[in-house]
Amino acid sequence: MRCVAVLGLAFLLLANAASFAEPKSATNGFDLSAAKIPKDQIFGGGPGKDGIMSVDEPTFVPVSEATWVKPGTPVLAVTVGDTTHVYPVHLMEYHQIVNDRFGEIPVVVSYDPLAGVPRAFDATVAGESATFGVSGLIHNHGFLLYDRQTESLWQQFDGRALSGPRSGTTLRPLPIRQETLSGILARHPRAPVLARPSPKKNNYAVSPFRRYWDLDKFLFPVAAEDRNYHLKEMVLGVIVDGKQRAYLGSVATAAGGKVEDEFAGKRIRFVYDPDSATFAYEVPEGARVVEAYWLAWKAFFPDTEVWHP
Repeated sequence: MRCVAVLGLAFLLLANAASFAEPKSATNGFDLSAAKIPKDQIFGGGPGKDGIMSVDEPTFVPVSEATWVKPGTPVLAVTVGDTTHVYPVHLMEYHQIVNDRFGEIPVVVSYDPLAGVPRAFDATVAGESATFGVSGLIHNHGFLLYDRQTESLWQQFDGRALSGPRSGTTLRPLPIRQETLSGILARHPRAPVLARPSPKKNNYAVSPFRRYWDLDKFLFPVAAEDRNYHLKEMVLGVIVDGKQRAYLGSVATAAGGKVEDEFAGKRIRFVYDPDSATFAYEVPEGARVVEAYWLAWKAFFPDTEVWHP
């Protein structure tokens, strides 16, 4: 059922793009009466509430047992204290949310295949552990999570609660990297890898979003846009003291792939790998990184700078 829902979402996205169908506002049963944004800016993404199932009891295996990943496989990595967990992107595409724990700390790890955004947050809300699911709703071309305790809706991009009893609350972000498995293991050689949650139901070897990656079209309204770059261009977004700078993969590739830059008094270093569309980066304390498709970065940071050599 979960595989059908994800494949159905991908089919719906491509069908809407082909027919130029206007997305429709939706609620999926959530109370939007006190939403922080206009209700007509929230759209149905295809599958309904929990149509895409989160991973609520994740298991991890040593990398030597993880036959579903190769050295060049794009993965997400979250480190809390001395512990690092690895989440293959091709598994996250099918589930989008993993409700994990690092010791006593509840952590929600998410990946938005529409926006290309990996995020991790401390899931402690008002002193209690929250668990999250996929609402099936979209805002600003990014998906909305909901917490199962109060059914508040949360923006995946920045961790803000947009509606419900927890409206106005913001989750504490945690560092998350999107890189190749070999790159992550170079720093964390013993990091365990997320096991396939439902290999009998989902064909994780096939990405349902492969055609979507090449689609240079908006499927949902956004707050801001810039068509100077492909909408699915990967961006290393850096935020320092409220200022934003976007480092685009194509621009970095044209500059040789290896970049050193000074931004707001911070030294930014990275190498971009066009084969995996990932950044191996180093940023100092005080600089925050968000990786995203260009369409999402621009939508949430309309005044962003764009780096050029």
